[in-house]
Amino acid sequence: MDHPAGVLGRSGAPARGRIITVLVTFSVVCALIAYALFQIKRTLDRTPPDVATFAHSHATRTADAAAARKSSARLTQLTSALTWAVPLGTSTVDSCQTRNQNPFFGPAHWAPINCARSSVLYLAFDGNIHLRLHQFDAALAGQEWASGSYPNTLTGMATWMSQAGGDPSPAASQQGSSEPPGSQPICLSTTYIPATKQHRVPYDRLSVRLRVAVAERPYMPSADAGGIPTDGKKSPIGGTVYLAWHPMSTGAVSRSAYTRHRYLAAFSLVDRYAVQSTPAASAPPPA
Repeated sequence: MDHPAGVLGRSGAPARGRIITVLVTFSVVCALIAYALFQIKRTLDRTPPDVATFAHSHATRTADAAAARKSSARLTQLTSALTWAVPLGTSTVDSCQTRNQNPFFGPAHWAPINCARSSVLYLAFDGNIHLRLHQFDAALAGQEWASGSYPNTLTGMATWMSQAGGDPSPAASQQGSSEPPGSQPICLSTTYIPATKQHRVPYDRLSVRLRVAVAERPYMPSADAGGIPTDGKKSPIGGTVYLAWHPMSTGAVSRSAYTRHRYLAAFSLVDRYAVQSTPAASAPPPA
């Protein structure tokens, strides 16, 4: 029996609608799966930028050589100005690195590659500690290092910490000691920048800074040693290329120094000499 054409048209339309709905739904599901897989891949792919290429480029190596000469000259000047102190050696770590600014979840966001040379000069000494701190400050000021306003000099910090309730030592600050000055070992540090610089420099800019730490037996000075572990051994760090590795363990230096001397100073000179240029941040010319 023949069916009227109108009946076939009405029955075929719902079928085509269902097929279209299924296809659209399938397409949406596939798109969502593809997007989810893409996000998972971005999350798992935490490969850093090509640090080695930047580190070994001609411009970076030229800047590195200049930083090495300047750092050596600055530390030599300090040693020459402090004739009463005993040099124990200099630790040097020179590396280029980047860091993941989103390390926990989601796509990795790598900071601009920066290269820095960290040199730590260790000096042992004896004598009146307040006189020695004053001599340190005078030598640093003579070489145009600025520590900011009082009490950020070594002498100012020692005086301020003693007046605030005890000695400038970890034990005193942690326990709220009110014992008179001189009753506990001294342990303090402060950071200096070139006198021509007025403000601290952010991570993605060229800069030079000097951290000076002074400790009395048995404490260990807080040195900015460029990521050297306490045992002095190199550990592989993702996104880091080492250009120089001549480490000295602050702990080992301290133990050796304290067999003959009462005090130990660590002069940590950090020269950030090259920074990868990016659209968002480009490095100014070196000072």
